[in-house]
Formats: sequence, structure tokens, C-alpha cells
Amino acid sequence: MTEQGSDPGATQGVFLAGFWRRFAAWLIDTVIVLVGVYLVGLFLWPGLVETSTHSSQAGGASMEVVSYSLSWLGSVVFGIALGVYTALQESGRAQATLGKRALGLRVTNLDGGRVSLLTAGLRCWPLYLPGIVSMVTGLNFVVGIAAIAACLAIPFNRRRQGLHDMIARCLVVRRPPPVL
Repeated sequence: MTEQGSDPGATQGVFLAGFWRRFAAWLIDTVIVLVGVYLVGLFLWPGLVETSTHSSQAGGASMEVVSYSLSWLGSVVFGIALGVYTALQESGRAQATLGKRALGLRVTNLDGGRVSLLTAGLRCWPLYLPGIVSMVTGLNFVVGIAAIAACLAIPFNRRRQGLHDMIARCLVVRRPPPVL
């Protein structure tokens, strides 16, 4: 693809997605998968969710508050589920997860074509594997560091690629606006 005009984000009428739009899409996808894992944990696989009860007093009345959090197994399942969800969606016909679709994004190879499931999976592992490993080993300070490092390159290179995009040879592009 060759650059078009003076916009470094445009290549042959295709506009590359910036960091914040991609981040917002990731947040949407994370919430979707997290809700799914919580529902599975609450109704089908109790080992995924830990329940704790706290007593509190407010204005003379006491009440019990129940909170739910993912167990270490739930965190591992969440990481795997997010990776599988992302790879399947990005290699599918829409070339995008639900979050990316909502924000008008899609994942392509460097030529603008659809990516394979293998390529989409390769694109996911630098983001999700370190988080899974850190949850299993208890090294919580590592959570997110690899994902942050992988994404830091997005605003600073011509193709707006994160490290994970460079490894998988992919681009994240914005869909063109509708013609009225």
C-alpha cells in the first residue's frame, strides 16, 4: 500500500485506526467477555468466581454486602476466552470483534485482506499471554505491562501498529464513512 496525500495514516483511501479508538474497542470487548465469564462462573462453573461477604453499618443500620471476584482460575479462563474471542472474530467475515465493529474498525493483513485464524491468534498472544502467566504465578505487577508495551508503539509509527500488529503483519483500519 502506498501513502495517499500528506496524511501519514491514510493508505490508498484506507484510514488507519488510532490508539484511543482501538483502546475503546478493547474496553468494550473486555466487558463483553468478562460478563460472559462471570455468568459462566456464577451459574455453571463455581470455581471461576469467588464470593465474599462484608458487613457494614451506615446510619445505625447494619447490612451485608456480597462481592464477587474472579479466582485465579477465572482469570486464566478470562484471558484464554478473550484471546479466543478476539482471534475468532478478527479472522471471521467481519474482520472485527464486537467492540471494533461498534467503532467502525477492522483488522486486515498488510495488503488489506482478511487475516487467517492463525494470524489473528498470533496477533493476540503478546497481549493476553503475559496476563495469564502473571495470574497463575501470582506476579500481579506484570499484569498489563506486556500489553501496554505492545500498544505503546501505536501512536508513534507510520502504520499505527502496535508490537502485536507488527509481529502478525496486520493493520487495524477504520471503515470508510457512509456516503450520503
